[in-house]
Amino acid sequence: MTHMILMYGIIINRKKKNSSVYLPDVSLIVCAKDEEKNIEKCILSILKLNYPRDKTEVILVNDRSEDATGEIMKKYVSLNSNLRYVEITEEGKKLKGKANALNEALKTARGEIIFTTDADIEVNPKWITEMLKYYDEKTGVVSSYSVIRPESLFSSLQSVDWLYLLSIACGGDGIGVPISCVGNNMSYRKTAYDKVGGYEGIKFSVTEDFMLLQKIHKDAGYKTKFPLNKSTMNVTAPCSNLTELFRQKKRWAAGGLGEFNYGIIIGLLLWLSGAVILTGWIYLDINLWLGFILLKLMTDFIFIFPSVSEFRMHRVLLFLPLFEIYFALYVIITSFMLLTGRRVTWKKQRI
Repeated sequence: MTHMILMYGIIINRKKKNSSVYLPDVSLIVCAKDEEKNIEKCILSILKLNYPRDKTEVILVNDRSEDATGEIMKKYVSLNSNLRYVEITEEGKKLKGKANALNEALKTARGEIIFTTDADIEVNPKWITEMLKYYDEKTGVVSSYSVIRPESLFSSLQSVDWLYLLSIACGGDGIGVPISCVGNNMSYRKTAYDKVGGYEGIKFSVTEDFMLLQKIHKDAGYKTKFPLNKSTMNVTAPCSNLTELFRQKKRWAAGGLGEFNYGIIIGLLLWLSGAVILTGWIYLDINLWLGFILLKLMTDFIFIFPSVSEFRMHRVLLFLPLFEIYFALYVIITSFMLLTGRRVTWKKQRI
C-alpha cells in the first residue's frame, strides 16, 4: 500500500515542470576534501553546463584537503572567470564537516538560486536549466536523482539501492510529504536559506541537506519538488568497499533520525520487511515466507520501474532479487551500528 501511494507521488512529480522561462543568477557550490581522484572529472562536467556562464557562479571549496584537490581546483579557477576558489583552513566552532564548508561558501554566494553537488559527481549538461523549470514563487527547494552506473556486482546493487531510495523521496514529495534528498543534486532559493537562518541557524546534522530541506519546508513554508526527469539526473560514484558503504549508511540513518518526518515511519516498515526476509523462515510457514518475498519483489519491481524506464537503466532489474537480500542485511546491520552511538566517520573525521 505504501509503495502504491508513493508511486502516485512519482506520477505527480513527472508533471510539475513549468513552461515559463526562468533565468536567474545561480551559484553552484562544490565542497571537496581529499578528492583528487574525482574533482577534475566533476569540474569538467560543470564546464559543459548549458546554462549562461555570465549567470553562473561556481564556488569550489577545498575543505582542508591533504592531497592535490586544492591544486586541481586552482588550476581550473585560473582558466575560467566564473569559477571561484574558497579554502577552509580550520573546523568551525558549531558546524562540522561539509556543513561548515557549505556555510562558508554561502556567506559570499551571489546567486538567487543555490545549487550544490559533490566532487564525485558528473553533472548533467542540462541540469541547471531543467531544475529551474520547476521553480515558481512558492517553491523553495528542488532536488532530484543521482544515480550509480551498474558496472560491477557491488556497484549494481548500489545502483538499485539509490534508485529505490530516491524513488521514495520523489514519491513522498509528490504527495506533499518531503522525506529526503541528496546534497549532490539539490537546489534552493537563497532567500529561503536565509529565512531559516542558514546552516548556523538550524540544528546541526551530519546530513545537512536533509535538515535544510525539512526546515525550508516546515519553518519557512515553501513547497519542494523532486522531479523524475532524465535531464535533472546526475551520476555519482559508488562506494568502493563495505567499510565506506556502512559509514555512508550510518551517516544517512543518524541524520534521518535528527528530525521527525515520515521517512522514519517508512524506514521502520523497511526494517520490519528486512527482518522477515532474513528470519521469517524460522517462525513462518515456508510457503507464507516465500510468498512474502515474492510479493516484496513484485512490488519493488513495479515501484522502481518508472525511474528505471526514465533513466533507461533496465539492466539493474536483473539485480533486484539479490538486492532484496542486500537491502535487508544493511538495514538490519545499520540499525545495530546506531545502537553503539550516532557519531559517524566522514572523510577521516569523527562527527
